[in-house]
Amino acid sequence: MPGRPRRGPLGLLTDRGLGMVVTAVLLWVAARSFGVAELQMAAVGVLTLLILAVLFVMVASARLRVDRLVRPGRLFHDGQGEVELTVANVGRLPTATLELRDRVPAILTSGSAVVAAPLRGGGRSSVRYPVRGLQRGRFAVGPLTVSMRDPFGLVSRERVVGDTAPLTVYPPIWRLPDGVPIGGTTSMGGGGRPRPMPSGEDLANVREYVRGDDLRTVHWASTAHRGKLMVRTAESPQDPRVVLLLDIRADRHQGRGPTSSFETAVSAAASITYHVSARGRQVVLVDRPLRSAPLGFGWQEWLERLADAAPADVDLPTLLQQVGQGTAGDGTLIAVLTVPGAAELRMLVRSGRGFSTRIAVLVDADSHAGRPSPEAAARTHATAAALQAVGWRVTVVSAGDRFDDCWQELLRRPRLAGVRT
Repeated sequence: MPGRPRRGPLGLLTDRGLGMVVTAVLLWVAARSFGVAELQMAAVGVLTLLILAVLFVMVASARLRVDRLVRPGRLFHDGQGEVELTVANVGRLPTATLELRDRVPAILTSGSAVVAAPLRGGGRSSVRYPVRGLQRGRFAVGPLTVSMRDPFGLVSRERVVGDTAPLTVYPPIWRLPDGVPIGGTTSMGGGGRPRPMPSGEDLANVREYVRGDDLRTVHWASTAHRGKLMVRTAESPQDPRVVLLLDIRADRHQGRGPTSSFETAVSAAASITYHVSARGRQVVLVDRPLRSAPLGFGWQEWLERLADAAPADVDLPTLLQQVGQGTAGDGTLIAVLTVPGAAELRMLVRSGRGFSTRIAVLVDADSHAGRPSPEAAARTHATAAALQAVGWRVTVVSAGDRFDDCWQELLRRPRLAGVRT
């Protein structure tokens, strides 16, 4: 392709055109110095060619319309898409040769520059280039920069044409294995098992007593059989929902870019949302204190939100208190969070008491910063053990781990030994 157009007095000239100007000057100087008439004629010929190129580009039609179609407008991570540009000449005169450069983030494509043949008056041409969703987010594709150049690539005239089109890339999604007890069915019809409620007549689940539980819910038959206090939760005929708690606190995540602990947490949340929805459950995703009772949605709505999720300052204690009060719902609680401190751990345990199923995905932020230490590993192990001891299923996700393998670890039944938290 010809060189880029330059700005300034010679702004229409490409690198090749500027080289031709230098050549013409040298030829003229050589002709005057050595008295060679042929060199002088060659210099005049070069300058004449440049003048004709400028006139050609200036007279050619520059009245263009661009229609852009992004297919699909939403990409799964690492998915392939395509952008189709239709350029129409709405003038009567033909155009010059067109070089089209769409403005696209470099992470989405290896190149969007294509060359189109000149268009006659009223003519149109369509070109395509691929895009690939290598990074989650919301992106604007366009506008289009059109360079109109002469056939020799000496002169170029630029115009910016058209608007932008949106392109959304979803977070990375792991295909998770079945077997983790989150309830629901394998269909999308929402016909899952009834969700647990803190009171009622029909027995749905029996679990070990945790300090703070209502003593009126003690299930004496199971207590006598197991030799420890067991409490019951009852079920309601309403559709079950999964409450997904996502830790987006900026001061708790480590690392940068796609390999940061924040991206690992978002990917885990997206994978869980997709997996849970496929089993007929609606998801309530909470990442900051609630102003009202949230609605449950399927994976499409939440992946749209997770596509542009960003770290923020969040009051986690208030959010955990609201979750414990049932503001977000009940039944199954899945918490995707960095390793909590002692006080946060106690609040997390309390917030999970009203849920029959409790799952914790602990994101090891220190490993994502490249600073793993024996002390941090010991704290992570102790936190996981404390949660397992009160009936949580727990998995730890470190930098470089496959989340589907981590999810597989949740198939192991949690221990039900007492622990002080």
